[in-house]
Amino acid sequence: MSDAAGQRRLTFVGAMRSALAAAFFVCFGLGSAVLGFVLFPLLFVMGRGPRSRRNMRACVRLGYRLLVWAARVMGLFRVEMSPEDRHALSNARGRIVVANHISLIDVVILMANLPDSTAVAKSAAGRNPFYSRIVSSVFLVNDDPLRVMDAAAELLSDGVNMVIFPEGTRTAPGTVRRLHRGAAQIALHSKAKVLCVGISCDHHVLAKGQPWWEAGERVVRYGLEVRGEIVPPALPKDGVSHSAAVALTNQIGQKLWPAK
Repeated sequence: MSDAAGQRRLTFVGAMRSALAAAFFVCFGLGSAVLGFVLFPLLFVMGRGPRSRRNMRACVRLGYRLLVWAARVMGLFRVEMSPEDRHALSNARGRIVVANHISLIDVVILMANLPDSTAVAKSAAGRNPFYSRIVSSVFLVNDDPLRVMDAAAELLSDGVNMVIFPEGTRTAPGTVRRLHRGAAQIALHSKAKVLCVGISCDHHVLAKGQPWWEAGERVVRYGLEVRGEIVPPALPKDGVSHSAAVALTNQIGQKLWPAK
């Protein structure tokens, strides 16, 4: 095959995969809208309170599992992990699940592989017209740190897992990471264990600054690796100390990005 023919073939494959990626995100947006604006109000009518919220989280988890399955069938991406790591994630209860943030769908992949779980979301996520209702009903919007810590502690004590990305936003490869202390502060406040999960990708797509329709020219492999738990230290009597939060954040960073 000539170089020109090979280039045309790669361009065609890239265009087809971009079309599949567009279809995937259309399904993601429409499915989120149906969940938030059709199913959630029905669940509210049937009953309010913790049980209703638990049912909403279950619906979101099922939707995310369907998305991950559809992406695999479409040949967009697949998620790989060891049996031991799959077991650790599927049996997590009341854990603060921290992970590095490399792509737009990290939270989808994690919540699809965890039992009852939610996530801390930026306030900007609540302004998206398609999944604003999901964010406001299922996620914890990080607009008031004290309120978030109290709400997170209550959920964690009920066995709900809390997904948090200490970087706060997607970090492009090669850039300096700046870790926020929110996950550490919630762990110290709630006394919940921190489960550290490394996310890897063999071909960067959906990274910061990349168009969402760029899907590459081959199946993208996401890897999940459980890198251990951290038990938060006991707090002094005066509450969460700055030094304890800094130390715990450093521990999280060492787990997520171990020295080579």
